[in-house]
Amino acid sequence: MRKALITSILLVASLGGFGQTILSGSEVFGKDRKEGFYMTLNIEKKFIEKDWSLFISKYGGVAQSREVFNIAAANIPDISPDPINLMTKVISDQKVKTKIFASFDVGGGNMVSENNKSFRGVEQLLKDFYAFAMQNEDVRLAERDAEEAQKNLDRVNKTGDRIVRDIEKNKREKEKLLKEIENNRIELEKLLKDQTDNKQDQENARIALEEKQKAASVVKTRIK
Repeated sequence: MRKALITSILLVASLGGFGQTILSGSEVFGKDRKEGFYMTLNIEKKFIEKDWSLFISKYGGVAQSREVFNIAAANIPDISPDPINLMTKVISDQKVKTKIFASFDVGGGNMVSENNKSFRGVEQLLKDFYAFAMQNEDVRLAERDAEEAQKNLDRVNKTGDRIVRDIEKNKREKEKLLKEIENNRIELEKLLKDQTDNKQDQENARIALEEKQKAASVVKTRIK
């Protein structure tokens, strides 16, 4: 587990609909421990890393190393008119929770604290990021839902296409069966006719046999 020292208590909550808690605390950067502020968001770390890097890039060039995002000379007039050494971390809290830690060195090792007038600027920065991140999360969720809906549409369309193919196959098989039935009917009629003709042939052959036998008897009688 990450051993992050949280050195003080709850600072702010409402901020007029912000509804997000900011905690003061500290994090280690290299060998130095820096005082700063935490904020937790119910968004996966991989998304927060992308959003946070993009969000703070407007204050200066971002140097990133794994979960650390720093700006050596950040230009944030709402916090200080002088360049700020902004040192931040994006920390995975749970699977879908992520902490943002930010330390603001306004020069000479002087860090913005909750008792400092510059803290209002820190509040606003974190508030703006929260809104930015949540808006992006809403977009991601909407796109995910749209993608799932598209997949579902593709799935039911694929099923529909398969049903159409099966119907056409069934029709072809039906036509084949009907043709076979018709051929079978014709063949049966022919067989029945052949049977009738054969019975007549049998009768004719029997009569012919009887006549031949009678004729043979007459010839034999004459010989005697």
